[in-house]
Amino acid sequence: MGYFSASPAGRPFRLFGGRHLAALAGTSLGIAGTIALGRRQDEAGRRRTKAVVIAALWGQELAYHAWKARHGQWNVREMLPLHLCSVLVWAGGINFLRPTRLGDDLTWYWGLTGAPQALLTPDLADYGDRHFRFHQFFISHGFLLTVPLWQVFVEGRRPTPAGGVRAFAMLLAQAGLAHVVNRRIGSNYLFVTRKPDTASILDKLPPWPGYIPYLVAMAGVLFAAEYAPFAVADALRDRRPRRRA
Repeated sequence: MGYFSASPAGRPFRLFGGRHLAALAGTSLGIAGTIALGRRQDEAGRRRTKAVVIAALWGQELAYHAWKARHGQWNVREMLPLHLCSVLVWAGGINFLRPTRLGDDLTWYWGLTGAPQALLTPDLADYGDRHFRFHQFFISHGFLLTVPLWQVFVEGRRPTPAGGVRAFAMLLAQAGLAHVVNRRIGSNYLFVTRKPDTASILDKLPPWPGYIPYLVAMAGVLFAAEYAPFAVADALRDRRPRRRA
């Protein structure tokens, strides 16, 4: 069994095992390093870095689809771009190159909601750190976090409360679409039709559909938390006494 084989290679993935923690640490360092680089670069350097990030983000996704197809595992029940992170690979990448207000909203609120959860509870089955799927997963979600953090901390395009409302409405619409597709083809996009087969935070919640209101509430809380640091910063700035001329 090799690096690109259909079957897992090496030790199986273990949630919060040493290799998982090492991957989280490496991903975090990569994100931080990219943001630090961008803050030091001039405009031309930033354009080059952004092009590399998008090429890597889209390239790994195409490689994942090719790997699935090579082993006869590509199917519409798993591979359509309906999960949050799958949407953001393409839509977020486009917004990274040609920003829009709605794109910034989705990239920030969806990205910071979906990608960290995926990194903490990866849907990797038994694919360990000696397999392509393991590295592709962490590279993918690492870049999905890099994009919104770059937009805010390098380019200064910060989120807004109204943007959070728009992103939340779009999330509900996406969940509704995913559920319709799930019922028609037997898929489980966004996990709105049944719980995932692998370990996740949903294991602690009631059976379907009882966990859906919890997911909606959790999304609302997370969206609020993702804007909270900016609200606090604004409040502190407004309270700071102004110097007299």
